[in-house]
Amino acid sequence: MAENKTKKCVLDFIAAFYAGNIAAAEQCCDNALTSLTYAPVDIFPHHGLKEGKMWLAQAVRIQHERYSARNYTLQSIVVDDNKAATMVEARLTKHADQCVLQFMIAEFFTLRDGLILEHRAFFDSLDFIQQLLGCDLTANLASQVNFAMRG
Repeated sequence: MAENKTKKCVLDFIAAFYAGNIAAAEQCCDNALTSLTYAPVDIFPHHGLKEGKMWLAQAVRIQHERYSARNYTLQSIVVDDNKAATMVEARLTKHADQCVLQFMIAEFFTLRDGLILEHRAFFDSLDFIQQLLGCDLTANLASQVNFAMRG
């Protein structure tokens, strides 16, 4: 029974977040929410470690400023009691040129009393940046890393 509540809460949270419904997303979260998105915070200052529900409004506001559309497809969800893991295919349409950025996000949730207490997220930030810039950075970066590793 707890797994059904966990699944519903996580699905409601994701749907509310991508719809930009901050109030509904916040209703899915515990007041002591901790969120950690593993990404370079110099490039993505709205990611990193965030505590409390306020980061939701900030993240949604930033995305609304940058993107004209935000959509997602839930690829998978696994639930075990009060824990859940999802794979989400996100699509963000840039305001400037209507370019669609498409990437996968792995998210991990821990719930307490039916509300999200911990949220962890991972995405390929290099791929995202390459899509954002519209150019391949891997060849240049790989040669620099290879040179640096030689010591």
